Amino acid sequence: MTNKQDPLVVGPHEFGTVRVLTTALDPEDASAITAQNVHRLLGDGVTLGADKVEVVPTRALEGLGLSAYLREGYGVADKDLDGRRAQLDAVSGLVVLIPTSAFGGREQTLDPHPSMRFLGVFHEQAAAPTSQMTRPDSAKGTVAATSAKAPKPGDGRRKGSWIIALGALIIAATLILLVVA
Repeated sequence: MTNKQDPLVVGPHEFGTVRVLTTALDPEDASAITAQNVHRLLGDGVTLGADKVEVVPTRALEGLGLSAYLREGYGVADKDLDGRRAQLDAVSGLVVLIPTSAFGGREQTLDPHPSMRFLGVFHEQAAAPTSQMTRPDSAKGTVAATSAKAPKPGDGRRKGSWIIALGALIIAATLILLVVA
């Protein structure tokens, strides 16, 4: 699925997407790119919630691959990855993952620095249509029947993405410590 509009323009009501970029900088220069300062490489006036941005060295994704990371960690639909898996899994260096929520609902236009390569906009898997549940007569008027809340769609997937992100950060920190030592 492709964005019908310019993929570098983030709409104010956009949701359920993640923009993926990679850097062509040398590894030493790339280590200076963090979630807190990546906005400087994306154009004048771009503001991001750094807590939503991920900067991941591809070596931290070895054995998993970028395409599986997008599918498992961000819930990207398989149809968005079809035909792109080999390209995504072949990327090396630093990968910058920016979910729409990082833009804080503000319309923004990205103008990535020439050292950044835009890989694409990927969309979350569409939620399964919900069906109207009917309450049995015996449950009508009970507190449990009126106050029960269904879990939010994607809660399990988001927890999984935090686990994967934490694992990737631990691996990256370990690799950096090994290189420095």
